[in-house]
Amino acid sequence: MIKTMLTRLYTLALKYLYPGIRIGDKCRIDYRVELNKKSNIILKDNTSLYKNITIYKDDCGRLEIGHSSHIAPYGYFLIEEQQISIGDNAAIGPFCSFFCVTNHISEDPNKLHTDTYQKGTIVIGNNVFIGAHCVILPNTVVEDNAVIAANSTVKGVIKNGWLYGGNPAQPLKELYKNG
Repeated sequence: MIKTMLTRLYTLALKYLYPGIRIGDKCRIDYRVELNKKSNIILKDNTSLYKNITIYKDDCGRLEIGHSSHIAPYGYFLIEEQQISIGDNAAIGPFCSFFCVTNHISEDPNKLHTDTYQKGTIVIGNNVFIGAHCVILPNTVVEDNAVIAANSTVKGVIKNGWLYGGNPAQPLKELYKNG
């Protein structure tokens, strides 16, 4: 009861005290969600962010989550100045990590452990399911109606209507005939 009340108060506080956050109707943001910058965040109607989700972004970074989508507990989002867009009816499993910025192995052996980063946006389509413990890397597009199996590492394009899994994620099975 107390946790439910705290979550409702936190959601209302974010909605009305921070003009850089747009929160739709019937949204739920658990009071244990960590937002380091309270700007350029859009949550459409009936979206839920469950406990212990961490969202790190710069002032110009952007997070948009579509209608009736949810992110399960313990999600991690490193956005910085990039963008993450999640479509409608998307379900993100627990312990998933989204990296718009990640270390990159340099071809120069003298730069192996220095500042070599890869940066890019992440786009998640509509009606997508991402299983627990997945890692989504920069420059990834997950097309509509896709499923990503638990414990997968995703980079590149995940095709519409397919189940992907593994490290790196590979197409495993066509779920729906397209066309």
